[in-house]
Amino acid sequence: MLRTLSSVLLALITLPLSLSARKPAPRAVGRAAHAAPAAQAAGQAQGMNKIEHIIWIIQENRTYDNYFGTYPGADGFHPGICSPVLPGSSKCIKPFHIKVPMPACDLSHEWNVAHAAYDHGTMDGFVWAEGSPYTMGYLDQRDIPNYWNYARHYTLADRFFSSLNGPSMPNHVYTVAASSGGLITNVCSQDHELEALQDAMDDPDGFSFAAIVDRFASQGVTWKYYVETPEHVPDAPDPCHVRHPAPTQLGLWNPLPGFKTIRDNPKLMARLVNQTEYFRDLKQGTLPQVSWLIPDFQDSEHPPESLAQGMWYVTRIVNALMESPYWKNTVIFLSWDDYGGFFDHVPPPEVDAYGYGPRVPNIVISPYAKPDFVSHYTYDLTSVLKFIEVRWHLKHLTPRDGRANDMADCFNFNQAPLPPDVIPVPPGLKSVLDPVHITYPPYVQLPHQQHVQIQGTQAVPYIPNPAVKPK
Repeated sequence: MLRTLSSVLLALITLPLSLSARKPAPRAVGRAAHAAPAAQAAGQAQGMNKIEHIIWIIQENRTYDNYFGTYPGADGFHPGICSPVLPGSSKCIKPFHIKVPMPACDLSHEWNVAHAAYDHGTMDGFVWAEGSPYTMGYLDQRDIPNYWNYARHYTLADRFFSSLNGPSMPNHVYTVAASSGGLITNVCSQDHELEALQDAMDDPDGFSFAAIVDRFASQGVTWKYYVETPEHVPDAPDPCHVRHPAPTQLGLWNPLPGFKTIRDNPKLMARLVNQTEYFRDLKQGTLPQVSWLIPDFQDSEHPPESLAQGMWYVTRIVNALMESPYWKNTVIFLSWDDYGGFFDHVPPPEVDAYGYGPRVPNIVISPYAKPDFVSHYTYDLTSVLKFIEVRWHLKHLTPRDGRANDMADCFNFNQAPLPPDVIPVPPGLKSVLDPVHITYPPYVQLPHQQHVQIQGTQAVPYIPNPAVKPK
């Protein structure tokens, strides 16, 4: 889908990446308690109730191994991994450090390609299914220092899976509804996106099931869906509505207008807003209790967009919270939506006909996140919804979020609150879009994508790396 990055983007990557020199606290252990000691002063918030605001930043198209496969003390890839270039071939590609700004093109991450790469749980089909050795490439603290810094100072989850073994849009639907309603494909249309969704779902309502925001009114939970929107929208086609999205427009990364209960309710649609409101809400004291933050394409880290550009976009969001009064009672979940065609060595548990998909990075940033901690519990995108539901006593949406772990292992609500760790942003950074989008073809012919029947399959338990034991 996307071609080579411009020299401007390459220059961005070489900009000095200043990091805080604060030494992280010792690694925490054990599962977080939900309640503080009874001896605490009457009226003081306890346990999960210390969190009054949840911010969910969702970036694009990276696996855990692609970003954190060499992170110490976590379940990264081992030295013996080598993925064959063709099915059954003795020639194979080992994980290697990517020299940014490669790959020059997007890696396919459609349903059929994802399942070919998964190869019945052997996780050895990535090179021939993706059609590129770049699927085996990884990055580390030299390339994404801010993310490694957040992991060292707060909590990293090394068994956080995408919810569906496929592309972006279905996974984004999971982030608001704990289900895709059976959708396994991206739905794009320049001017008729709702009609395209209705056709894909075979439903005149589009998404006719409940989203979590439908449950918020019962508990008085406030929310906003912040969409990064460029100041000047170019006169160029954008059928997936990710390059220059509008907050109230259905797109790959903004599924809420696809829900009939939302698009027919002007009050709910008014909560889909330009991301500039996030910074204004922090300053004016009007931050809602639950927030989603969605990038436009150039800041998303979706190949081949600039990693540095996306990282500094996220850093600005995190800094703004840390420099506000809201830091003391907020958690940021920083997640990536799907595997994006990149290799990951851990076979995702098969919990139903749709997923899980491969692991994606997830960092928990909060005063109550365990410092320098790696959580080895199994999570997926619906685990963040489960955290929201537990915090505000909401009924689960589907069996997925009903069964999900609630991220409690990432917190210690009895610890002294961690200080903010503001990372200075270099002056003069600009956000630039690479206008060409090309995808590598697979090395072998793959079966045509088929719609899957909506029925469960036998669950396959995850067998962890014996060298990394849950705490």
